[in-house]
Amino acid sequence: MTQEASDPPRRPSLRERKRLHTRRAIADAAFALASEHGLEGLLLEDIAERAFVSPRTLSNYFPSKEAAIVAADEDDLGRLTRALLARPADEPPLDSLRDLLGRAVREWTPEQLAALRTKEHLVADYPTLLPFRMAQYDALEDAIRTALAERMGVAATEPHHRLIASAAASVVKTAVRTWVLQDAEAPTIGELVDAGFDDLAAGLAS
Repeated sequence: MTQEASDPPRRPSLRERKRLHTRRAIADAAFALASEHGLEGLLLEDIAERAFVSPRTLSNYFPSKEAAIVAADEDDLGRLTRALLARPADEPPLDSLRDLLGRAVREWTPEQLAALRTKEHLVADYPTLLPFRMAQYDALEDAIRTALAERMGVAATEPHHRLIASAAASVVKTAVRTWVLQDAEAPTIGELVDAGFDDLAAGLAS
């Protein structure tokens, strides 16, 4: 599927944009409070007060403080899937994903990278955050899988595109974790993503 053949993305309604703004405000407040004080003693009421919403409104968006904390600065998976569908139909899927995911992580600002490092340290320090962080990687895999199935014209039950999506999401997860553990700026996450796809192309031979 080419970009010209794709329908243009629908502009979110005012209601949808307001909901997204509220969700982001709650997630940002939760992440800021966790970064400042940790999770012990952090209450949903504290997060609601920082986000200028009621506790009831908060509960409409997130089931727990952990879910809200991890949701801060989430990636736009819709943008990724639209870009993947717009790639040339004859381009190998791993080549498409290498380019798209590599460019996506290189677009992260220094502020986003600093927040990412803080988030990963919080996940390491507080295991209750881990299921929600893993759910984000699962969502990335699902978004890639769905777009690949549409692009390749295969049934959702076919295993090949599922394996590609799983491998691509694992490359990103491994790159992020390696970058955080090295506690240095180089190699960058983009370079680590490239290296991960190199390993996949080589069949993980060594």
